[in-house]
Amino acid sequence: MIKNIDVAVFQLKKMLQDIRGYKGEWKKSDIFNKYVSDMNKWAKDLGLVEFKFEDFHYSYTGKTINENGYESLMNHIAILESMLPSISTTGQNTQSSSKSQGNDSKKVFVVHGRDRTALLETESLLRRIGLEPVVLHRMANNGMTLIEKFEKCSDVKYAVVLLTPDDIGALNEDYPNYRFRARQNVIFELGFFYGKLGRSKVCCIYKSNVELPSDINGVAYLPYNQSVEEIEMALLKELKAANLQFQAF
Repeated sequence: MIKNIDVAVFQLKKMLQDIRGYKGEWKKSDIFNKYVSDMNKWAKDLGLVEFKFEDFHYSYTGKTINENGYESLMNHIAILESMLPSISTTGQNTQSSSKSQGNDSKKVFVVHGRDRTALLETESLLRRIGLEPVVLHRMANNGMTLIEKFEKCSDVKYAVVLLTPDDIGALNEDYPNYRFRARQNVIFELGFFYGKLGRSKVCCIYKSNVELPSDINGVAYLPYNQSVEEIEMALLKELKAANLQFQAF
């Protein structure tokens, strides 16, 4: 590892944000290969796993990255981002045990459905301001059942719940006028965190075409149309109101 860990962490974070922020219409191979090369340089300096596009990650012409390649890269970035907070504090002798314990106050559970873009955008936002997103499927199983794992990982100070149009449903009398709904596990976990943390410690974010559960009418929630980035400032206000300590960007 290099001596100046903070510099490497900063450069890697910047590189990851540059990749996420790519707005080109086509995911050109030469651009993304350059991105990955620069990302791997800083990841290697920090002792982290490097990324490599496989043959099936390219289009048949080889000139662009296909959706499988892009999603694999995004998953790799999410894993790198989850490891950076611990790396940036490794070897700092001045870090006290009380400060280490205080890291729990930065954990934010992210409840999500099948919309991986919304999940990755939310994780990225939380990490950029110094908070630690907790996503259940990324956590170790340790021989636990799913509900045991959920209960253990739910020891957080705040929860962000993403209601995205993953399922459809309707009342019997409304059949067949189906509406988009969040997955059942998302609704269950939303209710769980309302009960465990209280409504002031839960932020419900929903995509505009999703039917909301009637029980949360009147509860504050944040709607967006295409991207979670649309409500970044509103989410920061909610986190601040809940007394979470974070760095504005």
